[in-house]
Amino acid sequence: MEVNELLNCKNCGAILTASENQTIKCDYCGTIYHPKPQTDHTISSTEITTEGVQHQLENVENSDANETLQSDNFPTDKQNTNLGCSIALIASVVIMMVIFIAKIIGSEQKTTYSGSIAIDTSMLNTQPQPVELSETAQASLKKLAAIIVDKKLFKKLIKDSSNITTESAVQATYFKDKNSIVGKPVTGLYAYINCYDITGCNIYFGCQHINKKPLGLQSLTFVINGKRLLYKPDFATDSLQHWINEYSEETIYDDKISILLKLVTADKVIVRFNGNKGHDQIILPKDQQHALKRQLQFYKGLLLGYAKE
Repeated sequence: MEVNELLNCKNCGAILTASENQTIKCDYCGTIYHPKPQTDHTISSTEITTEGVQHQLENVENSDANETLQSDNFPTDKQNTNLGCSIALIASVVIMMVIFIAKIIGSEQKTTYSGSIAIDTSMLNTQPQPVELSETAQASLKKLAAIIVDKKLFKKLIKDSSNITTESAVQATYFKDKNSIVGKPVTGLYAYINCYDITGCNIYFGCQHINKKPLGLQSLTFVINGKRLLYKPDFATDSLQHWINEYSEETIYDDKISILLKLVTADKVIVRFNGNKGHDQIILPKDQQHALKRQLQFYKGLLLGYAKE
């Protein structure tokens, strides 16, 4: 297929008519032109330029489209990655701050609670101060440091004790343990509390020996865990249910409370009754030993002022 083109003569400008692959001669001035053959793959500069412009236009349109998408708040993958890293970093910082603050608050709470506990414990362990105690009674209270008593136990001791109130010039109330041998035909040891409305309370320690014949008692010997202790009070004689009762009672203070403490804390106590007419001995029964201890607890509770609360 032939392609005809209109060409102008470069010398005279006349219009030339030629066929593809033919020599062209100007009819006006006689100039001869030899056209260059072109292959099917040859692309004119005009076409290249046009394609370049179209490609640039396409790039511009794509760029505008991207800008439009970005302006509509649709983040790209890179932006999503950066945003995720930022959020993770901020979350880590917040968590670290929360842990740090929690440690500080926990430390402060621990200090506060431990202080409260210390204060509460000291209040619980603080016993009421004795009121208007004589120097002798204060010394007795110090001797009774090993005897444990609290308000609850003191109330129980009062409930379990038998008491007698006597009306005279001075009112007095006697407290004795429920297992006391006072008034019973039983040989052994005992104690009781005597409270006066004016002078306060005292503890009495006593012993009695019941027999058909008197021993003429002069002293007692306590064998406490193998060690001997001589005790020499004043004795009297009385009759008790057709028996002869040789007995002794005296108020004990700090100097003799130590003897009573040894009796109630010993594992084994032997009591020997020494008289000018004979001798006798017993092993102190546990019920008498426990009764003596309860009376010491009762007495200490009185000194601590539990009866006034």
